Amino acid sequence: MPENLSTVERSRLADEWADGVELYDLPSVASLIESGRRVPSVRTAIRCGGHILTYAELYARLDGARIGTAGPTLDDLARLLSDIAAAAQTGALLAELGPAGTGLTPGAVAAAADDRRAVAADLRSPCRVDRAYGSPDVRLLATHWDTTDASVELLAALADGATLVLSTAAQRGDIATLADLIATSAATHVVATADTLAAFADLSAQPELPTVRRWDVLGTGCPAVLPGLLRELAPGSCAGFAFTTSDYAGVAARGPLDGSGRVRPIPGARLLVLDDTLALVGPGAAGDVYLGGAALAIELADTASDFGSDFSTDSIADPFRPVGRLARTGARGHWTADGWLVFDMAESIDAAVRSGAADLISLADVAPGTGDDLDYAAA
Repeated sequence: MPENLSTVERSRLADEWADGVELYDLPSVASLIESGRRVPSVRTAIRCGGHILTYAELYARLDGARIGTAGPTLDDLARLLSDIAAAAQTGALLAELGPAGTGLTPGAVAAAADDRRAVAADLRSPCRVDRAYGSPDVRLLATHWDTTDASVELLAALADGATLVLSTAAQRGDIATLADLIATSAATHVVATADTLAAFADLSAQPELPTVRRWDVLGTGCPAVLPGLLRELAPGSCAGFAFTTSDYAGVAARGPLDGSGRVRPIPGARLLVLDDTLALVGPGAAGDVYLGGAALAIELADTASDFGSDFSTDSIADPFRPVGRLARTGARGHWTADGWLVFDMAESIDAAVRSGAADLISLADVAPGTGDDLDYAAA
């Protein structure tokens, strides 16, 4: 421990600033899934490319039946949802979620979905919500998504009676095409990386996206142009900045979209900035960002020996807690004097871009498709 840190500073860095508030009254996976059964059956539950699953078709699959076909991506996601429900009953670890050599508990996915629901509810007042049928939100995931991302978003959407739109690789790769997808799907919530959304500034004519009520911006750096740009695209919308990594289900930290890129851990998450000796780094000094908490991926006992001590998450025991583990995120950052975490872009690996390990756990690898479906099965 650096000698220049006082006892108060050590307490702040290891506990007060590092921890989100304590989780309480979390819904179960079963309750999240069952909430969708009261939604009108003809409403679209998931859409990807030219394929859709209505609520009736999705729940028919959950109940063991099959109605038609929706392409490998949506069929695989429906099967994965069934696996999550089954694991919740047995307490099994979900090996298909998380980086190689790790898995997630159903409770971790439920905690992430509950956080997503809370964020999606922000600024919902302009939208009428029928207590019996839920919200007609359309939530568009415009990032490189893997099984964890899609599962969290789908659980949250089902519980709220919303529709989840998954963008294809081609749609994400062209900002004009993405703008058209947002407009034609009448998206109310958009999840995308900061770099993706900043590309709107390069268009010769700015699109009008009046249906968007909330932007969820992922990354470790926030271009200063974004706050004004997004308000111009969707007047009256709100936006937030978030940090996510493949080692954690859902978002691990959130902050204001004001160009600063500052974040704080969400409820249940734990963030530490440590040096090479795993000692706390004081405010203003850069260090490696480590992540722990309720939705952290867990090392699989039957595969850990194949990865040794250097498997993908670089998991370590929390040096400041008797129990708990931390994962090295690959990002570098520092605490501000008032307790905000800011990432150091010159040194960070942008964990939100989903390169490397994320490609190994896409839905295409869970159950590969064929033909034209491959474009969005691997998206």
